[in-house]
Amino acid sequence: MNGTGQIFTGRLLNFSFIYRPEGRVTIPYMRFLPFLIFAFSPFLGAQTSNALREVVTKTIEDTYTYRPGNELAVEGEKAEIFVETWDKQKIQVKIVMTASHPKLEQAETDLQNLDYIAEVAGQKIFLKNKLKDKSLRSRSELTVHYYITLPEECPVYLKSHFGGATISNLRNQLRINGEFSAINIDNVHGILDIRSRFGDITGERIDGNVVINSRRSDINLFDIGGTFNITAQYGELKISPNLSMRDLQINADKSDVYIYEPLGGEGMAYDLSLNNGEVKLPDGRRVIELERTTEVRRFAIRPSKERMGTITASVAFGDLYLDKQTRELKAGVTRF
Repeated sequence: MNGTGQIFTGRLLNFSFIYRPEGRVTIPYMRFLPFLIFAFSPFLGAQTSNALREVVTKTIEDTYTYRPGNELAVEGEKAEIFVETWDKQKIQVKIVMTASHPKLEQAETDLQNLDYIAEVAGQKIFLKNKLKDKSLRSRSELTVHYYITLPEECPVYLKSHFGGATISNLRNQLRINGEFSAINIDNVHGILDIRSRFGDITGERIDGNVVINSRRSDINLFDIGGTFNITAQYGELKISPNLSMRDLQINADKSDVYIYEPLGGEGMAYDLSLNNGEVKLPDGRRVIELERTTEVRRFAIRPSKERMGTITASVAFGDLYLDKQTRELKAGVTRF
């Protein structure tokens, strides 16, 4: 749209409003109008104010040549960040900034106060959005979207505040620091360092050396292997490792932990500790109770066939559940 506004019109409560060029508005079935105004008047104002909004968008595109050693760092404020890979030795960046408000002038003013900064310092490429003048209170609804495509071997650092991050198909190093931001990771292998406050973490097909620190965030990880160290406070953890899991360590405080053992995972060894919580263990496994007091319980489950990996979980003031997965996950080849 590049500086132009757009008005959205549509159908309200299944009664068509017909706009005519001469300025008249015709409403079919006029004999029902008094009843409609009386019955639906609380909704008409809200629907109209939401529908009639001016939208102003600014799009910025840039491309950087990728060389081994380059790193991309993105700092998003109230922004959604999407990172995916391709087979080109280039980093392609597209930023879409949008302001919407019932008044076109206000949307344009607020968008002008939204700034995008790109800097190259040595091997690092920095991308950031911010307000030019923080003393000016934005009256428009502002959104920022980063669409980034890069080689799979490019290291990535993301910092997200009141936004979100979606990353797929990386094969090197990924660091994320999020606050009030949902984090989604799919098919990423390498060295991962994920830190989140008030933002849920969802991941699938992750393999490598992974460290996760979270507070007031739910964690849902499926089909993961390698080495994981997870520290969580005030959340719910659902972890489904595959047969390539070598070492999984979980330290959870005031959190419920669900571990789903892979089919064929009888070679997994478990060391489970519980402080002031309930535990549920699967049938058919030889469980050794190492300690039992009024507050603390410790269990060990030894592998019933050749040892595959170790899972250690320590849960305080939460419950611990160990169960079987419902479908088979194939073991992948891990370099870590």
